[in-house]
Amino acid sequence: MEREEELPSSSSSLGYMMQCRVCHEEEDQGRATMESPCGCSGSLKYAHRGCVQRWCDEKGSTLCEICLQNFKPGYTMPPKKTPVVETAVTISEHEDMQHLEPPEGLVDGADYTRCSYAADQCATWCRSLAITFTIVTLAWHLVAVATAEAAEHCAFSLLTMYLLRAAGILLPLYLVMRMIGVVQSGQRQYRLQLLEEQRRNASTI
Repeated sequence: MEREEELPSSSSSLGYMMQCRVCHEEEDQGRATMESPCGCSGSLKYAHRGCVQRWCDEKGSTLCEICLQNFKPGYTMPPKKTPVVETAVTISEHEDMQHLEPPEGLVDGADYTRCSYAADQCATWCRSLAITFTIVTLAWHLVAVATAEAAEHCAFSLLTMYLLRAAGILLPLYLVMRMIGVVQSGQRQYRLQLLEEQRRNASTI
């Protein structure tokens, strides 16, 4: 009975072509693969069942937007997706970061230990190089003074010349070494103060 209502009689519509309202494919009434899913009429009356169901899946509704009637029979819509709640990530974010990351003072303390050890090694190497250079220079001056013509005069003039040359080398070297020691001591104290402040800040958080 429904098929007779949907399709015009063969006597009155010989060669009648039906067009799908969704994919616009035309078919002869004899094939009868289209149906009238809602109350629309005219060129919007017929549609393939698969096309209408695909439209319902995309829109998430079985309601026709033209005649405002539900598609029937047996059209379904996909289940509604549960919205993803993103606020769970931002809850107590500060506390999560504290649990995940180690205290800043401890990390800086380890870095400070490595940095201090490397600085001490570098300072020791520089001092050893400077002392070696000084000893070689003094030995060279001693040989130069001993072989000079002034060595023929007296032992007092020879010793005086040697001491003057040694003072000219050792005094600047001593001043430079003292300056290096003062700078390193100041850097070490500054790092220790910074480390203590970071530990205090980490303990108060």
